Amino acid sequence: MGPADWMWVVAVFVLAGAGASLYLRARLPREERAAGIAALSAMEERDFMHLVLSLLHRRGYERTYDQKLPLQPGEYLLERDGQRWLLSSHYSRAYAPGSTAIAEFGSQLRQRGIQGGVLAIPGRFPRAAFGLARGHRVQLIDTAHNWPELEALLGEDQLEAINAPAQARMRRQTRVAWSAAAAIALVLAVVGHDRNRQEAQEATVAASPAAAAPGASADPATAGSAAAQPSAVDAPPDATLAPLPLEQRRTDLAEAIASLPHVLATEWTTESTLRVDVDDDDFDPKERLCPLLEADPDLRASRIQLQAPAGSTRPVRFLQCRPY
Repeated sequence: MGPADWMWVVAVFVLAGAGASLYLRARLPREERAAGIAALSAMEERDFMHLVLSLLHRRGYERTYDQKLPLQPGEYLLERDGQRWLLSSHYSRAYAPGSTAIAEFGSQLRQRGIQGGVLAIPGRFPRAAFGLARGHRVQLIDTAHNWPELEALLGEDQLEAINAPAQARMRRQTRVAWSAAAAIALVLAVVGHDRNRQEAQEATVAASPAAAAPGASADPATAGSAAAQPSAVDAPPDATLAPLPLEQRRTDLAEAIASLPHVLATEWTTESTLRVDVDDDDFDPKERLCPLLEADPDLRASRIQLQAPAGSTRPVRFLQCRPY
């Protein structure tokens, strides 16, 4: 290979590795956010409610007490601008209040003479719940939609513990990306070397005296027929590359799926089952995952175990892109 060829191989290596590194760094905040939401969802109820009270205090709410207004467990009486608000936590990891629960809560507020309410859960409210809650003068707080405000209330040690796994995963994926870039560059170098060798062989055959016409006095038709026959020297060498081992392809496939939007983690739980953790209930595995699996004839029939986000009521799903 000439200097220009080597410069091209090095450029591909640098661009592929640097591009993958920049992409992984760009998606790190999203992964840290997902880790933070999961950590808050796993909090004890008391710790979570203290965090919510701190958030509301920043918004101008002050905690107050009224002996004439008995409170139920998980309820806190607040005051802002001379109006009373009731904070309630129906705490459950699987709890996602719908329209009936919000309407009942609004009705209770009116019956108890309270101007407004706040519902807080360590999970995710459905989108439709926010419009309904405004109609009942109810504010909704959850870890998914209020993460920026909740993150600002966490201590440095808590944030470091939450972000450490995502940062370690980013560093591991960066090493894998540079290894993949090196493998691509190596393949290009091998292909370029074989191409140069073939060109050199063709040039040697063309310049060989045996290729001249010692039989120029022979029948021109015979000479033309002989020239039309391919020479064994001209046959290109076999440049077929052996496929990667199946285990390596499994690892590469899992890493590729882990880099997709809304995918938090991937793991081969068995040789034929790939677990995929996502942060979005609307994630479509047929559209996002199947094209990657179907590209490998040995892995296209693998089973996908789709793990719903933390706090979701959607059960684990199993599917196959292609039958065996």
